[in-house]
Amino acid sequence: MSQSSTTEARNKQLRPVNVILAVVIIGAIIGTTWWLGEKNGWADIGTGGQNAKLLPKVGEEAPEFFTLREDGEIMRLSQYRGQAVWINFWGSWCQPCRAEMPDFIKAYDELADQDIVILAVSIGENPEQAIAYRDLVGGSFPIYIDPSFISAYINADEHPDLAATFESMRSDWQIRNYPTHVFIDADGIVRKIVLSQMSEQQMIDTATSVINMGQSLLPEIVITRFD
Repeated sequence: MSQSSTTEARNKQLRPVNVILAVVIIGAIIGTTWWLGEKNGWADIGTGGQNAKLLPKVGEEAPEFFTLREDGEIMRLSQYRGQAVWINFWGSWCQPCRAEMPDFIKAYDELADQDIVILAVSIGENPEQAIAYRDLVGGSFPIYIDPSFISAYINADEHPDLAATFESMRSDWQIRNYPTHVFIDADGIVRKIVLSQMSEQQMIDTATSVINMGQSLLPEIVITRFD
């Protein structure tokens, strides 16, 4: 197949993303705003509500996080209560993220049938770029969209509560290091945060330890850099 044919085929695959975003973002997410606001106290923003944090605190319950999957499906972190969760905040523009991607793909495939949900949230880029990179390197994991990309579609004057919801989530999840790996146990407790590139074995070992953690175990209060 020629390069032009390959590019055209890829563009055809990516076009539905824009259609999905245009149709789903305002309608579907607005439909969940009341539920999210009630659960997290976002109505208190500006009136002594949640304080800004650099990251969720290890050993405490993870704050709500929500976004869209590449197919337009809404993802709420709380919907996975009862399962361990591993969130990988990454970007195709990030050299350490690209360097660890082969290991992430192998770890994802190894853990796919385990009792852990793996969320690859691309940050700082159009979802089409993240999808194209994932396809280029042969990954099978779904792309979860940068919430900031979604919030750009929201008119704060028309939907102030929804705009406040995204602002609060930015306060709770201030990601400044890439990649950032957040491991959450089945009870919704943040067990470990890794602020650097990980090897395949480190990923599998950490994920497995979080899967095996139960409600009776004390949290592993660690913020790690693998240098």
